[in-house]
Amino acid sequence: MIRRASCPSRVVVCAVAAVGVLGSALGAQRAHASTRVSLSFVEAPTSAEYSQGVALDLQLGSEGGDAVVDGTAACGGEPCRVVVTMRADDGTGSVVQVTEPDVVVDAAGRAHARLVLVDGRHGGATFVAAPEGFAYTLTARFSGAGTPLPDADDVDCAPGVTGTPDGRLCPTTTTTTLLVLPEVPALSFAQDLQMTIGDTVTLAATLSDPNGDATGDDVDGPAPKLLAGLPVRFAYDVNGNGRPDFQDGELLGEALTNDLGVAAFTFTADPTFVRAGQYDAALHAEFPGDDHYGVARTSTALVVNARGPDAKKTIVEVDPTTIAANGADTAAITVKLVDEDGNLLGPDSDPHDVAITADLGLLRDDVERSPLDGFYRQTLQAPRKAGTATIRVTVDGEDAGSVELVLAGDAGGCGCASSSSSSSPVDAAVVAALSVFVLRRRRREVSCG
Repeated sequence: MIRRASCPSRVVVCAVAAVGVLGSALGAQRAHASTRVSLSFVEAPTSAEYSQGVALDLQLGSEGGDAVVDGTAACGGEPCRVVVTMRADDGTGSVVQVTEPDVVVDAAGRAHARLVLVDGRHGGATFVAAPEGFAYTLTARFSGAGTPLPDADDVDCAPGVTGTPDGRLCPTTTTTTLLVLPEVPALSFAQDLQMTIGDTVTLAATLSDPNGDATGDDVDGPAPKLLAGLPVRFAYDVNGNGRPDFQDGELLGEALTNDLGVAAFTFTADPTFVRAGQYDAALHAEFPGDDHYGVARTSTALVVNARGPDAKKTIVEVDPTTIAANGADTAAITVKLVDEDGNLLGPDSDPHDVAITADLGLLRDDVERSPLDGFYRQTLQAPRKAGTATIRVTVDGEDAGSVELVLAGDAGGCGCASSSSSSSPVDAAVVAALSVFVLRRRRREVSCG
């Protein structure tokens, strides 16, 4: 009876002991935990153009970020890998995998990837650009490593009682926003222009993508990519403020670029709004932008020559307008040629035959044309005779008007001074006799002229 009673007792004791050992094992297992890791973009890019390569650098480290995870050894003998995807923030479009295959984390915990947008495409997917930037979410994922984790990752990855890891790395994810902007194109005139009032020229502006005609994953091609079939607007800066109005008063017109990226437009120097002169930026071109390419503007220098001179509009000036008739003073004569539109002929205009005559005084040297302003000049030297000199000008043999110069006489007459002191009659007679003798001897005539 005693034996029979002892067996069940030992079974109970063994069962209790077994349960205790299992409980201890489970408790020990629960005391261990998988290791949380951090994943982050290093200096995450904030924007990319419609055709641009973007470097993506990622850092895998400890949960607190104070230590790196060796990507060559931490994933059970296999390299740790990270996958990067991209999707529009507004949920449109599909998720596009940027990294194909997944990128490998190196010994310093770094993973390097490259997003290459060629004409707004990457890996066959098409992306949208917007002037303010079309927002996309870049997501980087590390899938974890070690013993497969149950579905409740967050619970399993919670720190254990002892904090001892069980050799497993928990999955982790990080995101950043990337704005895709229109590509910045280049617009340029073929050359600076020179023309005469009334002339017509063809303006040629070339539109191109300076990043080049890329293929595959290459962004920079061997030459700029010429953009065909896009509108280019032309304007003339009428008021000269340097800000052409492409919308209204200063807009000349619009042309589409051809297969060579060239927009051609015919421009006439209409005298109603084009004035002769030299301008650093008078003609302007603008590509207004679209969903893929941003706004591009350019300008060109322009030299506008006046038409041939209109003799009737010639400006004749003399400075000063009055000089003393002393045989020494001079006056400067300036002749300014003007065309039929009222434009002064500047130094870039063709030279003309300008002749100056005067009925009093001496015209010194020859008529000279200034290389600085294109005006014609000559100097007149005063005679010793008072009066008014009429200065006449001809241009290419045609009468071009006249101007007058006043030649002022000496207010002191001949310059013979009279004495107010008294003299005796004898002295006066002697002086008179001597004067008569001298006059007869030299036969000289005193003249005030």
